[in-house]
Amino acid sequence: MKATDTPAHAAKKSGLILGTLNEPQRKAVEHTKGPLLILAGAGSGKTKALTHRIAALIAQGIPPWQILAVTFTNKAAKEMKSRIENLLHLTEQSPFDSSFGLAQGDQQPRLPIMGTFHSICARILRKDIEKLGRDRSFVIYDKDDQERLVKQVLREMKVEEAELKPRAVLSSIGRFKCEALSPKEALKDATSPRMETICKAFAAYEKALRTANALDFDDLMLEVVRLFHEVPAVLDRYQETWRYINVDEYQDTNHAQYLFTTLLAQKYRNLCVIGDPDQSIYAFRGADIRNILEFRKEYKDATEIKLEQNYRSTQLILSAADAVIAANPDRPKKKMWSKRTEGPKVLVHEVESERKEAEEALKRITALRAEGVALNDQVILYRTNAQSRLFEEACMRLSIPYRIVGGVKFYARREVKDVLAYLHVILNPADVVSLLRIINVPARKIGETTLERIREWSSFNNTSLWSSLQRADEIQDLNEGTKNRIREFVKIVTDLQEDLKRLAVADLTVRLLQRIGLEKWLKDGTEEGEERWQNVEELLSVMHKYDHLEPGLSLTSFLEEVALVSEVDRLAELKDDAVTLMTVHLCKGLEFGHVTVAGCEEGIFPHASSLYDREQLEEERRLMYVAMTRAKTHLTLLFARSRMLWGETKSNSPSRFLDDLPDGVIERRSDSVLSSFAWAAERGQEEALTGGHVEPYNQEKHLKMEFNQDVTLDDASQEPMTEGTRVEHPKFGQGTVAAVRGGVADIAFDSGVKKSFALSIAPLKIL
Repeated sequence: MKATDTPAHAAKKSGLILGTLNEPQRKAVEHTKGPLLILAGAGSGKTKALTHRIAALIAQGIPPWQILAVTFTNKAAKEMKSRIENLLHLTEQSPFDSSFGLAQGDQQPRLPIMGTFHSICARILRKDIEKLGRDRSFVIYDKDDQERLVKQVLREMKVEEAELKPRAVLSSIGRFKCEALSPKEALKDATSPRMETICKAFAAYEKALRTANALDFDDLMLEVVRLFHEVPAVLDRYQETWRYINVDEYQDTNHAQYLFTTLLAQKYRNLCVIGDPDQSIYAFRGADIRNILEFRKEYKDATEIKLEQNYRSTQLILSAADAVIAANPDRPKKKMWSKRTEGPKVLVHEVESERKEAEEALKRITALRAEGVALNDQVILYRTNAQSRLFEEACMRLSIPYRIVGGVKFYARREVKDVLAYLHVILNPADVVSLLRIINVPARKIGETTLERIREWSSFNNTSLWSSLQRADEIQDLNEGTKNRIREFVKIVTDLQEDLKRLAVADLTVRLLQRIGLEKWLKDGTEEGEERWQNVEELLSVMHKYDHLEPGLSLTSFLEEVALVSEVDRLAELKDDAVTLMTVHLCKGLEFGHVTVAGCEEGIFPHASSLYDREQLEEERRLMYVAMTRAKTHLTLLFARSRMLWGETKSNSPSRFLDDLPDGVIERRSDSVLSSFAWAAERGQEEALTGGHVEPYNQEKHLKMEFNQDVTLDDASQEPMTEGTRVEHPKFGQGTVAAVRGGVADIAFDSGVKKSFALSIAPLKIL
């Protein structure tokens, strides 16, 4: 092939890389040296900017192995790879397991390494974890495995589950790890006996992980950061390898991910981060919005580019979403705009109850389906999983196909987890959690009493559980029948370990299923049993993707992908026409022709836990912004006058976020002619809602809310407080209630001072 006929030259010549970009996108693509911050609003083509930027680097002669692209989902990584292949006219598939960015001889990969933080770190550790004194055959524990391990740890610590729930411990451990804190460092900061117990459980959990030669998701990041710190030669090798680093969704990075990125980039400083502070919604997972907000402080010479043209939504939807997010302070200002200036107004719909809400949501979805909007292109979003049940029931009643994202995931189903646990044990018999899961699957009469005797013997002789099973003949407390059953189990595992040396994962699993008789055990004559076996067969079909790899690599690659897959990644693979139901947290990165946001009420959205916490309330506002900007053409916001949730019926105020919506972009509906909301809707006058003009919710004002804990229980709480009520406060004196919303009162005091109070705790007396 002539030099002028190379794929890179063809891409340049055709103008594919730069020809379809708008001006800000073009600037982002043409910037190649030094730090770059791309503030990319919702639907602004950030994936396009990022993929074209990577393609441009390759077209300019940068070797692909010198480029790293980090994403948050496998779906995003696959999409980027496909786009780059198209831009550079690459038709052949790249090798499945390239030299991982280290060009060696003729084995140079033709595409950069692209993947999630966790998948990239898992691959680094498979190569280099031995330099930390760890075994590279480690297994990756998912949430279910982690919870089993924490339960075991708490049991050994003699901590009752009623006293401390395993999930609460896991949540704290996750936060510690996101901040890169060790158990000792966490214990130093413990401020209560409960937290001290959690920190001790954290230490025991870490020890148990190491004994099992296992890592959890957070460890994948932390161990790589530790590797970079403790073995500078390894850091230098990867710095030399990845000289151009691109990080997507940077607003969602936690401290450990920040450290990983910063260490890799510090040598060549060719770091491009792209994201949107307005879409930072994962603080509960440890995401730190400061990473993107303070990028310019850390890289003072950074170039900043804003992508503000939206290619997804109508201008009416964007104006509504911008009005909601504008109330958040300390955010980089940007104004989203769209060429799609025409479209239906945002529908704000008041209903009587949560049951009516589900009915109206499905009625609107059915009507739009009749107009040509496929069910696949419609979604119902809710703030908490507890809200999903009524929408499911409504779909079933009306025979409308639906799918729930975030329900019981395929890889979390019992029979699938059992097969995966067997594979984990074959690869790494030190994995106690997996070993305990499958030692009696299918049932082989090795129960809890037997296991307890084995554990005691193991502890006394200071051996691992697997070693104890191999030496079962030495355990006097076991009868001969039990010893025979344990011998058979050990033989199955050891025989399959030999098979592992010559069989790819699919063939190995077929042998496993035959040896343990799983099909016969699952097929118990019921429909459920048949379905469970079908799930195992589906797992086998996934495994065939790894047939062409050498045996050991086939198994480890499969187990890694299973451990790191997310439910949202699978959404794009589903072809059936069905309405999608999901929480708002899961919808980021997706788009739909019609979006319904349910439960737009104070205490639900925004969530009750956020109402008096500034940072949480700001995140709730970002959540609403994310939900609204998933919509391309139709957006419906629903709220109920009363609803039963979590066992009690409540009448909450409409969400403060609805107050922010400009009247010109919304259409109001109500199922009650007596409702003040409906009365306002008929006349198009917001004044009817409050008896005066409605001020947009002012977050700055509510941040100054008084939280006086010296609560006085007197007659002040016995009559309702409304606008115009005269009140007295022990510190500020007498004043008049200016407005009441969602349990918060704005009061203008006679002295001229204006304050906001939480009515449930404020020491206010009605005059």
